[in-house]
Amino acid sequence: MSEKEKQAKRSRNSSAFRGLMHIIVSVLILRATVIEAYNVPTGSMETTIKIGDFILGNKFIYGIRTPDWIGIPWTNFGFSVPYYRLPGFEEPKTGDVVIFRYPNDKWPGLQIGPHDPSLNYIKRCIAGPGQSLEIIEKDVFVDGVQFDLPEHGRASKLNVYDDEYAERMIFPPGIGNRDYFGPLHIPAAGDTLIFSELNLNHAVNVISLEGHEVTPGISGRLKVDGESVDSYICEQNHYFMMGDNRDNSHDSRYWGLVPESNIIGEAIITYLSWEQTEPNLLKRIFKIRPSRMFRLID
Repeated sequence: MSEKEKQAKRSRNSSAFRGLMHIIVSVLILRATVIEAYNVPTGSMETTIKIGDFILGNKFIYGIRTPDWIGIPWTNFGFSVPYYRLPGFEEPKTGDVVIFRYPNDKWPGLQIGPHDPSLNYIKRCIAGPGQSLEIIEKDVFVDGVQFDLPEHGRASKLNVYDDEYAERMIFPPGIGNRDYFGPLHIPAAGDTLIFSELNLNHAVNVISLEGHEVTPGISGRLKVDGESVDSYICEQNHYFMMGDNRDNSHDSRYWGLVPESNIIGEAIITYLSWEQTEPNLLKRIFKIRPSRMFRLID
């Protein structure tokens, strides 16, 4: 092979490599800002979304976010970075199926656990900023108007907790149980939380989700970033999320609200679905559920 032919081959290889890198970068940018695929591992949204459904999420509608994490794709190896969210076409509203970062890894009374940016949840937005939510015998009411169970949702009236039962680990403590809950006000940006007028656990949850260090104070006060205060002005909109499988969903009734900063996008369509109870991966391929593929999520 002549030197000229070698140079031409190196040029072709270099062009192919650059083209491949452009494709990879474009896919990663698209995944980070516009649309992303998700697998659903739990039954909390059944049967709107079933275990084994693979869905696409629209990350554009609520505002494109610049990446807030840099690392090796599809792993937990990396670190968080400051991000910016562009204006969106709309905000999450009651009834939307929303993809968001899990806000807390535990809810032990006044202590709020650290955020885990590697976990994404998919739930239905039940109430948004400025609204009030109450659950009475499993029926959900938003600002006094009943929010009907979605068409494919589950909530059996054969097993209802007593209205006097104070369920352990409910959010905030003392507000009821999964079937009799609230009323609870969902804060909006600019709202003033007056600690003497609300459950302090509720205030701690909101303040900590907005990135502040908060600890119990005395005489109805809290310490926010080391300063003792009796009120707090909310910096973000907050949302109350629930699974459509209301009897088997770990959601805002247990771990609190979702701040606007944790919102990623809206679930739009199921593009693939298969039965995940089959332990053999090769056999699982033959258990694809065609009837669930290419279904819009509503």
